[in-house]
Amino acid sequence: MITYDAIVIGSGITGGWAAKELTEKGLQTLMIERGRDVVHHKDYITEHKPSWELPLRDARLSVGTKGAEDYPIQARTGQFRESNKHFFLK
Repeated sequence: MITYDAIVIGSGITGGWAAKELTEKGLQTLMIERGRDVVHHKDYITEHKPSWELPLRDARLSVGTKGAEDYPIQARTGQFRESNKHFFLK
């Protein structure tokens, strides 16, 4: 059976960095990711779009606001915005 010193849940910017740091320090690290594979440039659909071209002007989406109806947990974070909601799982 394989054993790990650390398990990182999610490979977002924080999880990816945590896994990198733990691995560089010599810890046997397992990363678990549920999200889809992201292809650079192709999947960054809002990458070069100015906020004024987005329907909600890249507003922060919180619980009960337009655009956050299917994301009751994700909408509780300060990082959940119109420009990046396609990276969050429903």
